[in-house]
Amino acid sequence: FLGRIKVGNMRIRKYIIIETCFLCLESCSNRNNKPPYQLDMVNTSMISIPYEETGGVKIIPVKLNGVTMDMIYDTGASGLHLSLNEVQTLAKNGKLTDEDVLGVSYSCIADGSIVQNGTINIKEICIGSGENEIVLHNKTATVALNQIAPILLGNEVLDELASVEVDNVSKTINFYKK
Repeated sequence: FLGRIKVGNMRIRKYIIIETCFLCLESCSNRNNKPPYQLDMVNTSMISIPYEETGGVKIIPVKLNGVTMDMIYDTGASGLHLSLNEVQTLAKNGKLTDEDVLGVSYSCIADGSIVQNGTINIKEICIGSGENEIVLHNKTATVALNQIAPILLGNEVLDELASVEVDNVSKTINFYKK
């Protein structure tokens, strides 16, 4: 995208900074207007999701548009983040359409650099199973433009929930009613 634009480096940097600020302001303003996911629809006071710990991170099974993927539970991530590998899996299984591709976004990563990402709509996210299932609809996910980026379940999803607790003894992540 940016490679096709013949402009000086300074102009590109200004564009990226302005676009990033706009996206941050837009996501912050939208987040305040969302009500938390209503756990009242479930017949239990707590939904408990087991996790596995690998390399110091907590991994939980999540279904994205019906396809099960192991995602890193990451409270430090701003949203739902996938690599091209997962997007290709969704597309091969007929779970992602052209209408789900939303465009391009920019993110500031841990080292302070700004990277370009794709953005897609995930129609359905299921965390857990059976009576212990949380289902969310139409969440935006960023897509790293490489095959090996970690897949993260971050605050785009977690902010929809009322209360979250990690039980390191039982190795569960517990979502409570308000």
